[in-house]
Amino acid sequence: MSKHSALAATVWSAAAVLGVGAGMAAISAVGTGITERGVKPMTPGEVDAALAVPAAPPGPPPSAAAPSPSAPPRRDPPRPGPTVTVTRQVTTAITNLASEAGDIVARCDRGAAFLVSWTPAQNFSVGASNRTPPGAVFVRFQSSTRFVTMTVTCRADRPSAAVSVDRRDGDPRSQYPHRHFPGRG
Repeated sequence: MSKHSALAATVWSAAAVLGVGAGMAAISAVGTGITERGVKPMTPGEVDAALAVPAAPPGPPPSAAAPSPSAPPRRDPPRPGPTVTVTRQVTTAITNLASEAGDIVARCDRGAAFLVSWTPAQNFSVGASNRTPPGAVFVRFQSSTRFVTMTVTCRADRPSAAVSVDRRDGDPRSQYPHRHFPGRG
């Protein structure tokens, strides 16, 4: 290490020590000033005395010109309260419907089914879908070996899914009839 490097390191170290010391002193002074002016807790007697004093009625702030004794006090007009208007009653039930091929989040509104979202299971993708009426509301999940179609309807204003599974190899013994999975939720 050269003399210049050693001198620079010494000067830098001294400046760092002085800077840290000055910062600590400033924080200590500010902290002391804040805590010394803090609010002291009231004793039970002071609390009782403060509660016994009647509260001053709200009024206008004191002004330089005093109102004449014959003038009535000025009051602000009353503000109307907020109003709420219900335009239609919402009877939407949102339900998660699950199958081996994926999940559907569906809702019913006035007896009609709507798909909110869907997520295919691992090794499946979405082949086709119809999110809203008219027509059947469904999602067809597909893999390399089968199609799984979830058709959503509403029963008592709750989503319900009919699931059909078809193998891609065309074997008629592998086609399953509709199985119903009513929604939970």
